[in-house]
Amino acid sequence: MSHGGSDKCEPNFTPLLDLVLQLVMFFMLCANFVMDQTNVEIKLPSAIAAKALESTVDYAIYLNVNEQGKVILTASDQFTDTEGKVTDTLDNAEQVRIFLVRRAKEDLAAAGPAGKDKPPRSVIVLRVHKECSFEKTYAIMKACRQAGYLKVQLRAIRHSGAE
Repeated sequence: MSHGGSDKCEPNFTPLLDLVLQLVMFFMLCANFVMDQTNVEIKLPSAIAAKALESTVDYAIYLNVNEQGKVILTASDQFTDTEGKVTDTLDNAEQVRIFLVRRAKEDLAAAGPAGKDKPPRSVIVLRVHKECSFEKTYAIMKACRQAGYLKVQLRAIRHSGAE
């Protein structure tokens, strides 16, 4: 009692492989966007009360501050000055303030007419090297306030406290 030929029935894995490759590409792109915002040269300080970035934060501006107190701009924030020179670092708090005033104008324009009377919507995330002096960190934080940003967060590595 035979029910058909002797041909084997093999499943078609092509759609499954397409899906897996699309997922791999998606996660690679997501990882690149996250890595673009951070700088591996910045060694963050540790803190017991460090919290993760809130998931409600839709717009964040990352400022990576090195040991000397210079802000290293991400690739998307670099700009060309009037002389045609590409600026990838901000050397002092005044340059940070000017940069953030420009970004605040962009934030307010993107928020539309409803956001004209409100502060900029972005959260400033300061990633300050653990060896940077407090004076330089405070000057950058003050420049953020002068530019109109009221939400400023400092990043740190969570420290368990058990040593």
